[in-house]
Amino acid sequence: MQPHAAPAVLLLLQFLHLLLCATGAQPSDSETTCAPAACGNLTITYPFWLRGRHAPSCGYPSFGVTCSDDDPTAATATPPSLNDSYLRLLDIRYGDRTVVAIHANLVGSSVGRRIDPCHATRFNVSNGLALSPLAVSAANWELFFCANCSRAPPQPAGALTLDCPGAGAWSVHAGQRYQPRDGGEPVVQSAGCRYSVVPVLPGSELRTWDDYAGIVRRGFLLEWTVPGDCAACNATGGRCRYEAGANAFGCICPGGRVQPATCGELLLHHFCYRFCFTSYSAY
Repeated sequence: MQPHAAPAVLLLLQFLHLLLCATGAQPSDSETTCAPAACGNLTITYPFWLRGRHAPSCGYPSFGVTCSDDDPTAATATPPSLNDSYLRLLDIRYGDRTVVAIHANLVGSSVGRRIDPCHATRFNVSNGLALSPLAVSAANWELFFCANCSRAPPQPAGALTLDCPGAGAWSVHAGQRYQPRDGGEPVVQSAGCRYSVVPVLPGSELRTWDDYAGIVRRGFLLEWTVPGDCAACNATGGRCRYEAGANAFGCICPGGRVQPATCGELLLHHFCYRFCFTSYSAY
């Protein structure tokens, strides 16, 4: 081995030791304030944060979760709300970056409350998400409500009729592909129809009105797009945060330094600096 090679080998070993220490480091008191928290059967962690338990910087600003005042594990508990809005969370799928949610205006405020399908004719779910990092997933199916057509298009097979006080008769059917119809649907527009679309989970079938309550209570899929790859940050020993001042994701590394993505960048920079400097000095 060349004499100048020994320092390089030692530095490589030091880097590997530093990497192992970083990924196995114990979190500081400030880091534990953002530790995953439970709300019923949900685990709340970045990009979500639990109000009353986490600081807002523990997640994305509009992803604050409010847990029910009731026992959140009870079968009749009100599902937690997202950002104190009409959205109630049934499941969070971090690997897929999706949530299963219900719309409070569709299902009411309690599990035992009767669900009136006429509520669905008054709004479109996707309209309230225009400025949100959430979007209704295209994997959903849909319930399509249509009324007041001047030239009525043919009803799909299996369509049900819904009479709503003050709003007339509506034709309702389930479709196997969710379409937001932000610009309208050509057939419906040409017929001068009013319509509303309710996303539902794949596999939902509306054979009779007895099926309706169960369908909307199962919820629908929402996808989120927020800055940062929290899993990659965690894998390098970091803790995920949202830096409100910079309006960006931050990975807090052992020692408190914030990196834009992972702690691996900090460790690699530190190693390269010392390796290059020592190797140059050895010559």
